[in-house]
Amino acid sequence: MRFEGWPAWLKIAAVCALGFLLAYGLVALEAWQAGAQGKGRPTTHSAGSSGYKALYLWLKTLGVPAERWEKPFGDLSPLTTVVVVFQPEVGLDPGELQALENWVRQGGTLIVSAAPPDMIMKHFGLGEDPVSPEGRRERRHKVLFQPGPYAQGPREILSSGHPGLTSSKPEMVVHARDEWGGLIGSLREGKGRVIAVADPVLFTNGSLRKGDHARLALDLLLCHLGDGALMVDEYHHGYGRATTVVGHFLRSRASEPLLQGLVFLMVLWLAKGRRFGSPRPMAVKGYRSSMEFVKAMAQLFQRGHARGYALERILGFVEEEARRLLVDADQGLRKTIHSARQRLRGGKVTDGDLLGEARGLYAALEKAKRGSPGERKR
Repeated sequence: MRFEGWPAWLKIAAVCALGFLLAYGLVALEAWQAGAQGKGRPTTHSAGSSGYKALYLWLKTLGVPAERWEKPFGDLSPLTTVVVVFQPEVGLDPGELQALENWVRQGGTLIVSAAPPDMIMKHFGLGEDPVSPEGRRERRHKVLFQPGPYAQGPREILSSGHPGLTSSKPEMVVHARDEWGGLIGSLREGKGRVIAVADPVLFTNGSLRKGDHARLALDLLLCHLGDGALMVDEYHHGYGRATTVVGHFLRSRASEPLLQGLVFLMVLWLAKGRRFGSPRPMAVKGYRSSMEFVKAMAQLFQRGHARGYALERILGFVEEEARRLLVDADQGLRKTIHSARQRLRGGKVTDGDLLGEARGLYAALEKAKRGSPGERKR
């Protein structure tokens, strides 16, 4: 198919259609990757092993007033008593951390889980223990629970390893600890509290049915719910926020293969040698006029007060050029050369004499060239 004959509006429409198909393919490919075939993303919309859709649907089945929160933290209502944040993928907007802290201090409960600790956990003084045992593997091991509301009886926890939970605030209470360090910790903030879980994998679709993970999730999520609502943050997974195709593309798992394909297409395009727009005429090399050389030489010799020598050099050049072009027998040229030699023998040569003789010599040479047999054949 050739596009040279297409009108401009049709070419623009074709490019727009191609861009739409690429964006649609990107979204479709990402949806396929986030499905049951792969691990998926850590959101309640994902059915993959790394998603939290099973936990969300289970809470809805139990009649828990749980909803997906797709707005900034600054819009949280006092009617919301528990906010859950699982492994946020998108950074917080300016002022969101302060708004979240104000909401907690007014009596809200924030449950956050990320490994390593994200900016929300760090804002509340929560971090990770840099010392962790080696040889991590999933197995049944003993988790020591502090007596309290977050573990109603013994719990069997299966973990493949996590950073040990620690805090710069001495008032943090560690409610559960295993061989890797602190697993569950809480901090009081004003009238509310922040509860951190060091291993976010415990409540994913692939781990919720293992051991007593589901019972532990209920203990954590419903302990401070009361008569309010429970909100699971999805805004910081990209849902509900205004974004661009480029931003979505850069966060997508399909960005790397699509970039490789784009580079390959660019290489093919360059190899083909095609270009957009109408063809341009070939560049014509510009030649300097011989009078520029004459003028420069005249100025040089004028400063050196060697006008006679300058005229002698010009005569030599014209005679040599005439012999090379086989026009040295031209009568007009010979007369002009003879006249210039007479001027040179006459004595002092002024600037006007030098310029006049140079112009006459070059004009006679050009006239002889035009009258040569080769030029007449052209």
